[in-house]
Amino acid sequence: MHIQRIILACGLVTIAGCQTIGGDSMPTLTRTGEVKDVIIRESVEPRSVTANPGDEIRWINKRQGTVRVIFLNPVTENLTCQRNFGGPMGFGTKRNEYSAKLGSKETASVCFRDSSEVKYVVRAESTDGEHSMAGTISIGPEYEARRPVVNPVETKEGLAAQSDRDEAASRR
Repeated sequence: MHIQRIILACGLVTIAGCQTIGGDSMPTLTRTGEVKDVIIRESVEPRSVTANPGDEIRWINKRQGTVRVIFLNPVTENLTCQRNFGGPMGFGTKRNEYSAKLGSKETASVCFRDSSEVKYVVRAESTDGEHSMAGTISIGPEYEARRPVVNPVETKEGLAAQSDRDEAASRR
């Protein structure tokens, strides 16, 4: 009976200790807005994402090999959710390197609480060594004006519609 209590106490201490390894008591899920996908292939698309606080930024690895998404500045104080991100070896979210290692077809995501601009890099193996692709996330309404304006005529749908209009006008 005494041995069982010792084993139970050790188990509870271990579980309690594991709860604080990550550093912060950050919630794991508080998505309140849109999901913004960043697709990783031979490049990162889009390279620049503008989001509102609470939006989820999700990286999707569409490459055959493994990639790492690495934030260049500490971000943990501004996160409200995260999935598959962590510090070195998954521990130490207070350290400078906060990253996600994604195998082919895997995803990782974060949600930001406050307005800021966050820089990251995606590192991927290629035939000529490691390939780095930079990206930026702009969070908050003050970055709204920086969003690229897409001329509807420049999109595939816009070009097709413009072509149809031009053709109809030439028949008249």
